[in-house]
Amino acid sequence: MQKKIPLLQSSFCKPTLLFSPIVRVLFLAFCIFVCAFFVPVISHAQHLVEGIVLDAETGEPLPAANVQIDGTYQGTITNVDGQFSLQLPTLPAVLVVRYIGYESQYVDVTAAPEIALRVQMPPIVYALEEVVVSEKDPAVEIMREVIEQKKVWRAELASYSAEAYNRFTLKNDTGIVSIIESFTDTYWNPQEGTREVVKARRQTSNLDIGDVLPAAQFVANLYDDNIDIAGYNFMGVTHPDALDHYTFELLGYRRIDDEVVYDIGVSPRNRLKTGFVGKLAVLDGVYALLEVELEPGDAFLFPPPIQDFDVTYSQQFSSFGGSAWLPVDFRSEMAAEIGLNRLLSFPTFYIEQVSRISNYDVNAIVPDTLFEPGASVVVDSVSIAEDTLLDEEGIAVPLDKAESAAYVSIDSTMTLAKAYEPTGPLARVVKVSARNDDSDDEVVLAGEEGSPKRRRLNLDFSPHIRFNRVEGVYGELGIGKRISNRFNLNGAIGLSSTLKSDQAVAFSLGAQIGIDTARRLLLDLSYAEYTDTQTGSTPFLRTFNGLVVLFDGVDYYDYFRNERFRATLSFAVPETQLTLQTGLHIESHGELAKLTDYDFFDGSFEQRENPAVNSLGVHSLVAGFSFGDDEETLGVTGRKFLAFQVEHALPGLDSDHTFTRYNLSVEWRFNTFFTRRLLPNTLDLKLIGQRGFGELPITRFGAIDGRMTFYNQFGSLKTLQSKPYRGDDVLGVFWEHNFKTVPFELLGMRKAAENAINLIVFGGHARTWQSYSVLEPDLVRTTANWHQEVGVSISGLFSLFRVDFATRLDAPGFTVGLGSARIF
Repeated sequence: MQKKIPLLQSSFCKPTLLFSPIVRVLFLAFCIFVCAFFVPVISHAQHLVEGIVLDAETGEPLPAANVQIDGTYQGTITNVDGQFSLQLPTLPAVLVVRYIGYESQYVDVTAAPEIALRVQMPPIVYALEEVVVSEKDPAVEIMREVIEQKKVWRAELASYSAEAYNRFTLKNDTGIVSIIESFTDTYWNPQEGTREVVKARRQTSNLDIGDVLPAAQFVANLYDDNIDIAGYNFMGVTHPDALDHYTFELLGYRRIDDEVVYDIGVSPRNRLKTGFVGKLAVLDGVYALLEVELEPGDAFLFPPPIQDFDVTYSQQFSSFGGSAWLPVDFRSEMAAEIGLNRLLSFPTFYIEQVSRISNYDVNAIVPDTLFEPGASVVVDSVSIAEDTLLDEEGIAVPLDKAESAAYVSIDSTMTLAKAYEPTGPLARVVKVSARNDDSDDEVVLAGEEGSPKRRRLNLDFSPHIRFNRVEGVYGELGIGKRISNRFNLNGAIGLSSTLKSDQAVAFSLGAQIGIDTARRLLLDLSYAEYTDTQTGSTPFLRTFNGLVVLFDGVDYYDYFRNERFRATLSFAVPETQLTLQTGLHIESHGELAKLTDYDFFDGSFEQRENPAVNSLGVHSLVAGFSFGDDEETLGVTGRKFLAFQVEHALPGLDSDHTFTRYNLSVEWRFNTFFTRRLLPNTLDLKLIGQRGFGELPITRFGAIDGRMTFYNQFGSLKTLQSKPYRGDDVLGVFWEHNFKTVPFELLGMRKAAENAINLIVFGGHARTWQSYSVLEPDLVRTTANWHQEVGVSISGLFSLFRVDFATRLDAPGFTVGLGSARIF
C-alpha cells in the first residue's frame, strides 16, 4: 500500500515543521537554493564490493571516479576520499573504473572480496597538442557538433527509469550541523518531468523530518536546455542558442584511454545576462559532454537578507552503451551569508550535495499513475516503515570520516537553532519571535479523577496603539478565535483619551462562516462602532501617522464616527484566483471635531480642522470581484491584482443618500529585461479609478494619495504632500520601471550591485472631479487639472529604504522623499 504525498506539501519545504522558527529565514534560503533542481539513480543487490580508487603514481585518492558494472547501467562514484561501495546483482562481474586523464581499469570480481579493492589508475602520458589561436576558436565548432548531436539523441529519448541517491550535508563555520539522505526509484518523460517513489531516508537525529525527501528532483541536469537554480533560469551550455549566448574557448586536450577529450572554457558573452562560467570536457568523435564544472556568472545576485551566495556544480555523463548521454552524478558546494547589514547576522550556511544516478532503463514503460496531478512524490510505505536500506553498504555513496562521525556525535539537543544562532541588535527580536511562535495559549481543565487536562485556546491577540487629532491617544486590543474549520470569531475593544464620553469607547464583533467544507463560500458578518478614515482606506499605517503627528507633522487622514453593520458573501472560484463578492452595508455616520494639537515639542503646530460629515445613514448594496494577489505589499514587492466594485444606495433601503459608484483598482507587474534572472527588470503599473453618480457622501469620495510628510510609496503622488486629492470622480495612473542592479553593473559599481542597490524611474498622473460643491475648499483638496510628475529612485539603501527624487511637469515643484525599498 502506498501513500501519496505532493512534493510541495511535504514538511521538507515547511521550515515551521522541520525545526525552530529562529532559522526560518535560513531554511527559506536553503529551500530557494536547493528546491530548484532535477534528475535520476542506484541499485540494491546481494554481493557487496568496496574499494578505493587511487592515482597509480602519487597514491592520491581520486574523488568522483566513475565505477560501473560492465555491460549494465549500474554503478556509482567515489567519495572525496576515493572510496566506493557497490552491490553486484550477480557474480562473476567486471567493474570498469574511468577517470578523465587516466587509463580505464577493468577489475574482475569472481567472489565478494573480504577486503577493500585498491584500484590503481595510471595517468595517461601524452604530448599536449598546441592550441592554435585564430579568429574563430575551434571550441565553437566543437560545441556546434555537441549541440547537433544532442538534438539527435534527445529526439529518441522518450522516457527512462533509474535509481537516485541524494545527500545534503549542512555545515556552519565549526563543522557539520546535520545530514539528510534519500533514495528513490525515479521515472522521467519529457512532457511531465520527474516522478519518484521514495524507498529510504536517513538523517541525523537533530532533524525531525516527518515526511520524505525526493532525490532526483534535487539534481540539476546540466545537459538540459534550461536550468532553474535558486529562482534564476539559466540557459544551458548545450541550448540551441548557446553559441549566441556564450563564449567558448578551447583550453587544451586530455585523453581517456585512446580517445581525445577537449577541455573547453565557457562564459556568458554579456556579463549582465544569466549564465554559467566554467569548464566542459567533450569527448571527440561522438561530441558528447563527459564532465562539466560550472558556477553562476556575475549576474547571479540576490536581494537582502541574502548578502552573499557562492555555489559550484560538477557533473559527469555517460552513454551506458547507448546513444543517450545521461547524468551519473551531481555534486555541488554552496555557501550563503544571510543577514541585514550590522543589524542581524547568521553564521555562514554551507551545503554540500552529493547525488548518484544509476541503473537506468532507457525508453522504459513508465506507469501512468505516477504522472497523475499531485503525485510527484510517492512513498513506498513498506520500505519506509523498515527504513533500513541506507544502513546497508552499497546503497549510498560512502560517507567520509567527518560525516560518519557526525552520525554518531550529533544528537537531538544539537538543534539547528543553536547551530545558526543569530547575532546583532535584531537577534534578540528574532529569538523572542521564535519563542512566541513555538508557544500556544493553554488552559488547564479538570480531567477524569481530578487529573489535569490541557486544552489549547489558540487565541490570536493583536494590540494596537495610535495617535491623531480627533482621538488623541487610542489603544485597542483585538482577539480572534477559530472555532472550527468553518467558523471564526473576532472582536476588538479600544479606548480613546480625548473623545466625548459617548464616543470614547470603540468596539467591533465579527464572525466568518464557511458555507461549504472547502471554505470557498464564506459569509462575513460584523458590527462595529469606531473612528474611521473618510477615504475608507489607510495607505499609510495609522500608527506611523501618529508618530508623524507627535513629531510636529501633519495628520494625513480625515475622520468620522462610523456605526456599521456589514454582511458579505464571497465565493472563491475553484482553480482560479477569482473571488466574487456581494453584500449589504448599513452605516450611520457621525461628525468628529479636532480635539488636540498636541505634539512632543512646544505644541505650537496647529493641525487643520477635520472636515464635517453629515450625521446621516448610508444603506447600500455592494457587488464586485477581485482577481490575483490581494495581499497589500506597501510597495515593498510587486503584485498582480484587479478589483472592481459597484455600490448602490437608494431611499428604498432607508438610506439618506441616493448614489451609485463604480470603483476600479488595478496593480500589475510585467517582466521586461533580463527575464532569466531571479529578479528581472520590471514595470509596475497601478490604476485607481472611481465614477460616482448622484449625491455621494464625503465618506464615499475616491482619493488619490500623496506623501505623508517625507514618506512615499508606490501608487501615491510624491509631489503631493500632507493630504490626498478627493472627489466623487477620480483617476490615477502610476508606473515605475525598476532596472534593478543592471545600471550599476554596467558602470562597474560591483559593490552597489552586490548590496542590491536598484535604480528606478517612475511617474504619476492623476485628476479628481467634484460634481457638486458642498465641501470647504480649505479642508478637502481637489484638482483643477491633471497633476503630473516623473522622477528617479535609488532603492536598497541599508537594505530597507529608497530615496525618491520627483519633479512636477504641470507646475513648479521638486521633492525628495523616503520610502520602503523594493525588495522583489
